[in-house]
Amino acid sequence: MLKSKVLLPSDGSDNSLKAAAYASRLMKINPDLKLSLLVVAPENSSFAEIDRAMEEKSKEIMDRTLQGFLKEGLEVEKFIEKGDPATVILNYAERGNYDHIIMGSRGASELRGAAIGSVSHKVIHLANCRVTLVK
Repeated sequence: MLKSKVLLPSDGSDNSLKAAAYASRLMKINPDLKLSLLVVAPENSSFAEIDRAMEEKSKEIMDRTLQGFLKEGLEVEKFIEKGDPATVILNYAERGNYDHIIMGSRGASELRGAAIGSVSHKVIHLANCRVTLVK
């Protein structure tokens, strides 16, 4: 089987959890597939209480997304980063030499995506590797 290094960004939305389930099935088919789970939290605010709440929410998203992999006994690298989601995903994919990004087609912020362009739209157009969108 083809070795593959896959980046799975998750925002905890239904579509990102479906993308995680899809990635889990691929890992079972291809044991050489290496998967990294990435949760992107908003940049630090000027309020410590808000920052703590965002960090806690990011950990909850990570745990929820990991559940399916753990049930299947699959190993996954885990990362939480801060910043603009599309920028962080693209930079991570580039720096980490990922050859595939699997992500939900729409995240938690439908209105924001409609106004300024969705994260998945930016990633699919700017990534230097394969991108699979799951809905």
